[in-house]
Amino acid sequence: MNQDNNTQRRLELMRLIREENHNNQMRIRTREEILYGKSDSYGGFDEYGYPLTAAEYPRPDESVHMSSFGLRLVIAVLLFGIYYFCRGQDMSIGGITTQQIEAAVNVQETKLVDFISQFPYTLHDKPDTEQ
Repeated sequence: MNQDNNTQRRLELMRLIREENHNNQMRIRTREEILYGKSDSYGGFDEYGYPLTAAEYPRPDESVHMSSFGLRLVIAVLLFGIYYFCRGQDMSIGGITTQQIEAAVNVQETKLVDFISQFPYTLHDKPDTEQ
């Protein structure tokens, strides 16, 4: 009889923990909906209404993601090679010399805005109040 009581207590405790977890997930969903405009950010639920665990989520299609980094790297290396070759041979392409390219690269046209000066200083030094 004592064994049955312990089992019943454990089952009841597990049910209460699952209910609390479910309520917490619902609160999180509600807050995310309010803050971020998201609804159903956690995906599906199982047949009992509890959120799915990470292992239970359906996997998305494994599509090939193409990055343009390789293409940009090839273009950059190619352009640098052309620049280096033209610099060694004192050539120009389309009337642009390597000196003009170097001058254009070295020009600093930074238009920085001093954002720090836009904010008032609010942290004043506190006077020493040692007694």
